Amino acid sequence: MSIDASEIRQAVRDRYGSKAVEENGCCTPSCGCESTTTDEIGRAVGYDEGDLSSVPEGANLGLGCGNPVALASLEPGETVVDLGAGAGFDCFLAAERVGSAGRVVGVDMTPEMVERARANQAKSGADNVEFRLGEIEALPVGDGVADAVISNCVLNLSADRPRVLAEALRVLKPGGRLMISDLVSEMEAPAFVASSKDSLVGCLPVLVSEYERELAAAGFAEIRVEQGRPYPSEHIFGDPQVQAVVREDPARAEETRAFAESIHGGVIQAVKPRQ
Repeated sequence: MSIDASEIRQAVRDRYGSKAVEENGCCTPSCGCESTTTDEIGRAVGYDEGDLSSVPEGANLGLGCGNPVALASLEPGETVVDLGAGAGFDCFLAAERVGSAGRVVGVDMTPEMVERARANQAKSGADNVEFRLGEIEALPVGDGVADAVISNCVLNLSADRPRVLAEALRVLKPGGRLMISDLVSEMEAPAFVASSKDSLVGCLPVLVSEYERELAAAGFAEIRVEQGRPYPSEHIFGDPQVQAVVREDPARAEETRAFAESIHGGVIQAVKPRQ
């Protein structure tokens, strides 16, 4: 089954638009976390109690796979762009770190998410944060304005990740940092998993070598892609297409399990060259 870029983009928009109006973020049977709260997910991927308690209620939807704000080592007065900002969780944490002299711009392609993020901003009173509707492949942000670009489990959903990385480079100042969390693996996805729309819009990882190659091609330097915490593998087995294939051919269960267990939350860092 071939899935084109526009179909992937629309499927992602539909899925995360629905998450924006749900009460409990990502915890659906397809994620394998029916009884897990968003705070528990947050702790599992690297947020501390201070992070979880400092943001407006409803900003944490439990959709991340790491803590890019902690990685970014943000300083007062810096400008930050968050790719795929969702309901604003990382934006509000970044806003605390950059302070009143800094600025945070969250970009999301889902109108429902942007609406929820703006409502959370109104609750928080944070006046150094703004949310813009737009695609991360064509950021509604000027050239060379950001000290840091952050993102959390979003680039693996893009149908054109090289374009996203080119856009991140464009909006960064010379010497600016790209610091993101995403799902990575050193193992290729089985073909029947990679061709499943549920996997493509859920939690399919990026090969470590692929990230390294794409970052270099975009023009980044000081590239570092590392595997962090193992990521729960149940989402792969919850995919209806994967379940159907395994039922038909039980021999594929071992291959699927090995791939699922290879998935980690990745730490992806790079710098825009100064010249």
